[in-house]
Amino acid sequence: MGERLATLVYVLIAILLLALMAAQAQRIESTEAMTTAFRSTTGSIWQGAVGVAGGLRQIGENYQLIVGAREERQRLMERINRLEAENARAAELVQENRRLREMLALRGEPGFSQAVVARVVADLSSGPLRRAVRVDRGRRDGVLPGWIVVARGALAGRVNRLDDDWSEVLLVSDPESGVAVRHQLDRFAGILRGGNRGPSTFARLEYVPRDQAVAVGDAVVTSGLDGVYPPGLLVGYVRDMAGDSPLTWRIAVEVAVDVSNMEEVLLVPPTMKPRTRPAPPSARVQPASPPGTVTAPTPGTASAPAPGAASGPGATTAPGTAAR
Repeated sequence: MGERLATLVYVLIAILLLALMAAQAQRIESTEAMTTAFRSTTGSIWQGAVGVAGGLRQIGENYQLIVGAREERQRLMERINRLEAENARAAELVQENRRLREMLALRGEPGFSQAVVARVVADLSSGPLRRAVRVDRGRRDGVLPGWIVVARGALAGRVNRLDDDWSEVLLVSDPESGVAVRHQLDRFAGILRGGNRGPSTFARLEYVPRDQAVAVGDAVVTSGLDGVYPPGLLVGYVRDMAGDSPLTWRIAVEVAVDVSNMEEVLLVPPTMKPRTRPAPPSARVQPASPPGTVTAPTPGTASAPAPGAASGPGATTAPGTAAR
């Protein structure tokens, strides 16, 4: 009986050990499976994290490149703008140099040696009834009222008012302006007056005989007959014509100088004095007679004896005169 019980105990112990061994084996397999699964999962997560980190690093590098490129583009744009401004300034200086060269060449012409170069600083035009500009030279520079104003070789107007530092130029197209002009080809003369109608660059040529041949595009120059402007200055070009009367034309002339394009001008002193009428005969001064000569007086007038001349019964007088 005791032996059977011992045997049974041994068998139970063996079964228990086998069960424990089997359980331990299953636990090891499960642990290995869990380890394998964990490693697989963490490996995927790690690879994803590494990929995300690499992507973020690439994004950061690209952002730095974009920021650098943007800054470089900004610097290049600023440089381009600066170069364009310098190029525009250089082109402006070239144009100004060309205009000043033309003025210097014109100053070498007779009558222009005392000309003063001035810059237009303001447009004083106010509608069709006033067309004038202001320049930056005045009485302090030797300018006087009545000086003529030339721009690019053409007549612009004359100095109307001035101060120490500025002058007001009445343009040829002003209604109060009047210039004696001549047709450049056929040489007939007329009066050019500013117009209060039509474009601001137009004036009207009056008192032109209908028998004169005039065509659109003909040049009109100063004649000098008014004693104000020197002859030969370009004034403008014929743009239209109409019959003013049965005997005369009224011609529309586009003046050569446009105030919108006028920058530098020449202020030129008048080279011709206004013509004066001859004095009446009673006011003319008679030339002195040489000593010892007898001057016949005008009939009906009395002549006074010369100092020291005899008067009285023995003195001789011209017929028809009274002696004192």
